[in-house]
Amino acid sequence: MGLSHAHGFLTALASGPEAMEPGEWLRLIFDEPVFRDGAQAEDMLGLALRLYAEIERSLAQPDAFRPVLEFVSSAHGDLAVDATAWCQGYCAGLNLYYQEYWDMHANQALSAWLAPIHTLARSAAGPARDPTHRELCAELPHAVQAINRYWRALAAAKAEGPVSA
Repeated sequence: MGLSHAHGFLTALASGPEAMEPGEWLRLIFDEPVFRDGAQAEDMLGLALRLYAEIERSLAQPDAFRPVLEFVSSAHGDLAVDATAWCQGYCAGLNLYYQEYWDMHANQALSAWLAPIHTLARSAAGPARDPTHRELCAELPHAVQAINRYWRALAAAKAEGPVSA
């Protein structure tokens, strides 16, 4: 996984309905890694764990989260932000085991928050040919934090349990 794709993937795990143990996702990020030695493997695993922890921290703070997006050159040599890989990573994270949650909790709010992510993940045109790409990219931090708040509020309500009379 490239950095943008991995960041999206880890963001989906950190902002989803339940925590996933690192042992469950580390192997998916490196996809049969080949490291020079044990020290390099340890360094890479440590970087992935720190990235995940940083994503969790930024999601917990209002307006602190920023996706790690790629930049691509346009035909005119300008740089444009490209969220396709990040959004594909986020969708891959969602697909790990959250489908049952998404199906159970499907509602207009979740659908609206996921819309820019799904649109950008499927974007074949990319930022050079899609005039809405930049606007959709700007929605990503807000959408992800809203999704995170939704799942955290649901977990808190579930932890409190039913109110007895």
